[in-house]
Amino acid sequence: MQTKNYRVIFATAKNTLNMFLFLTVWINFCSVFAHPLYVSMTNMDVDAQNKSIILSIRIFTEDLETVLHNKYNVDGWIGTQNEHRDGRRLLKEYVNERFSISVNNGIKLNLVTDSMVIIEDTMWFYMKSTANQTINRVEIDNRLLTDFFSKQNNLVIISTGRNVKPFKLDRKNHKIDLSL
Repeated sequence: MQTKNYRVIFATAKNTLNMFLFLTVWINFCSVFAHPLYVSMTNMDVDAQNKSIILSIRIFTEDLETVLHNKYNVDGWIGTQNEHRDGRRLLKEYVNERFSISVNNGIKLNLVTDSMVIIEDTMWFYMKSTANQTINRVEIDNRLLTDFFSKQNNLVIISTGRNVKPFKLDRKNHKIDLSL
């Protein structure tokens, strides 16, 4: 069953590959001209009937290193032998502090991190949660990195069966309220 859920995430990720490739090219283009682009990307699959949510969050490791340094006074390059021994635990803590999901008008879900994987210059957080009842409404609060980067954009793509809805969040507009 869990393998099937990850297939859904990867199918959603495949559908957003063009967007991700565009963002990668755009980020590289902007970095040449010293106009940094701060962005994270979240793919979220909501299975309302089975009361489950599976998500992947991608964040650039350089931005996460800024979090470790500025919030926790920890230095260490993620994914290298200089990675701080508490770095990944602190990053999980940070993500759970700055990203939350509630369902059905206020029931906050506990997000469990299945794994954290580094692919090139991004860290992928794979997370899941279950609700105690059928999910009719989803509220997301995504303030990732907005405490450090004023121009941070957090892209969220929500898949609810056959429907896929994209959202762009930032420092001022960091909440989504979606009826299913």
